Amino acid sequence: METIEIQVPSELGQRLRPYQHDLARLLELGLRYLEENKPTQPEIEPDDEQKQLMNALRQAGTIGPDISTTARYLAQPDNQNWRPIPAGGKPASQIIIEQRRGLNSD
Repeated sequence: METIEIQVPSELGQRLRPYQHDLARLLELGLRYLEENKPTQPEIEPDDEQKQLMNALRQAGTIGPDISTTARYLAQPDNQNWRPIPAGGKPASQIIIEQRRGLNSD
């Protein structure tokens, strides 16, 4: 047998007093219930769950970096002097307009 001392609030102590001779059995039943109903994963706050999902999507390449990461990247001195890459050909807007005209003439 082992003796364990615990402090409980007065109200709980009053509620336990009638069961003082059965406390070991009550603790055993309570522990068994907790162990049988323990979640397989630690409970995750909704915000944490959303962050984990977003991180997984970023790592998979499904979505880009979050705004704060992009802002930090652009704020670095090496990244402030970027220039657009020159590309030849028609502007994308003109291509879209021409394609839409082709759809409307059918």
